[in-house]
Amino acid sequence: MLAPRSVHKFASYTEGWLTVIGWQALCAGAGYLSANLIQGLASLTHPNYHPHPYQVTLLLWAVIVLSVFINAIGGTFLPKFEGLILILHCLGYFAILLPLVVLGEHQNSSQVFDVFLNGGNWPTEGLSFMIGLTGSIFVFVGADGAIHMSEEIVNAAVIVPRSIVFSYTYNGILGFGILLTALFCRGDLDTVLNPPSGYAFIEIFLQATESTTGAAVMTCIITVMQLAASISILTSSSRMLWSFARDHGVPGWRILSKVHQRSTVPIWCVAVTSLISCLLSLINLGSPTAFNDVVSISVAGLYSSYLVALGLLLYRRCTGGIKFSNTSDDSLTNTSGAELTWGPWYLPGAFGIVVNAFACVYLTTALFFTFWPTELPVKADNMNYSVLVLGTVILFSTIHYIFWGKKEYTGPLVEVSRSRG
Repeated sequence: MLAPRSVHKFASYTEGWLTVIGWQALCAGAGYLSANLIQGLASLTHPNYHPHPYQVTLLLWAVIVLSVFINAIGGTFLPKFEGLILILHCLGYFAILLPLVVLGEHQNSSQVFDVFLNGGNWPTEGLSFMIGLTGSIFVFVGADGAIHMSEEIVNAAVIVPRSIVFSYTYNGILGFGILLTALFCRGDLDTVLNPPSGYAFIEIFLQATESTTGAAVMTCIITVMQLAASISILTSSSRMLWSFARDHGVPGWRILSKVHQRSTVPIWCVAVTSLISCLLSLINLGSPTAFNDVVSISVAGLYSSYLVALGLLLYRRCTGGIKFSNTSDDSLTNTSGAELTWGPWYLPGAFGIVVNAFACVYLTTALFFTFWPTELPVKADNMNYSVLVLGTVILFSTIHYIFWGKKEYTGPLVEVSRSRG
């Protein structure tokens, strides 16, 4: 849609594959994180417990089964479930914040803002800082999740961007608050950096409350929220796969594009997404490093898709390729080969160009450092192979497009309803 007409079909196809692969890897990564949190909780409450990779894999499967169950019900249950989780999210935030502030040992501001650690043995602290951003970058992955639910939302052109902006603003403020709280109430730094449970925040909870039960309750809140995130990610991942299958963009699209009539849920896409996550988790049995490199495609794939879309949007802005919509004109716009018009939600003029340019710079920088290993010296067990995984995906999608995709894929399908006049 935003790409030049000569390459819009291939650009759309590549963008679809980057997004699909990114969401599939994110689904497996979210399940893996949920499983590890459960193991961390077990290590906290049972000091003699020794986690094993096969246990993580089994726990991941359990998380996927729960996610499938919630998604398969569909209908009006999923929005109600999400509303319940939102309430828990708001209440749980203060259930964690207040004990830390009241019970925790407070550090002074110099210990929080003036202490820098170079745990990766990099030549400079600046380089260490940039490479360490990967953890923060991962939090922003999935910004497009609500977009893939657009066909199930009334007035999506307004509601979806509003929900994205509100979500990031609200959670950004809360996240910054809990970050400062954790840093000021972190307790002994050496113990926090080498926690028995494997998670620094669990050790912070334990040192602040001086109670295993209290720390376990606080950890349970975060674990439940992560489980809910896994469910939501499966929802968005399956909808993205279904959307691309409907456009004939993936192998087996004839089956994957089907929707269950009673629940209105793309059951086949939910099943395939779940199966992919379960199969990927088997890699963890042989090498957790290899598994992490595979699921890291979630950051590389999704950020690449964001960069392509925002780069093309910046190009259209600078060349004046997007017009203001004419409400009296009923012609179809914003489709392949048609005129591009602004929707009801956009940033006008130079301000929009500045924001788009900043986003492109941020994404380019984030992608560059995403491919770096976490520490020196680089060995086989700490090497970052995500660039190899991303390259393999791009190569496969290109070959598939050349031999099969360009014959079946014509671009995103548009469903229109005509009123009887």
